[in-house]
Amino acid sequence: MKKTKFSLPSVCALCILFLVGCGFQLKGTQGAFSSPSLVGTDVVLISGQPRGELTMALREQLRLQGATLVDQTEEGLVLRLGEERFQQRNLTLNAQATAAEIELTMMAGLALSQGAAALIADTDARVVRQFLDDPLNVVGKTEELELLREEMRQDLAAQIIRRVTHSLNKQINAD
Repeated sequence: MKKTKFSLPSVCALCILFLVGCGFQLKGTQGAFSSPSLVGTDVVLISGQPRGELTMALREQLRLQGATLVDQTEEGLVLRLGEERFQQRNLTLNAQATAAEIELTMMAGLALSQGAAALIADTDARVVRQFLDDPLNVVGKTEELELLREEMRQDLAAQIIRRVTHSLNKQINAD
């Protein structure tokens, strides 16, 4: 009986082919055969707060996705961003009747169109976080709140980009 010897490179190549063939993909990555992203797409960003922190975070996210920000376009995308709104409400109270847990909500309106077609009608994007309020640490609470708001802006900008790319992919697949 003849023994068959497999080399390590051929076994690795076979495993990779099996993983690619079954659709395996690392979480958070786009595969080579996924729908196109915003690379090379002209985008006009119209904002009610052009120098606002959310607008700046969204511009950065668009650049990271490969979009080209332009002042006007006929065939590109027009993304309208409403004002950033921030709400804070008490979820629980402590024994001194002060807030022990606070819910923070950041939202902004958005609309997306390409030419005359509305890809996303006027809607809100929203991010919600909970935060524990320590009445003995006023300075730390203020700094933590500012850090949370910045993280929420980044998450809101990323959520908007996901909605835009999803709408574009849906339109491409419909055509």
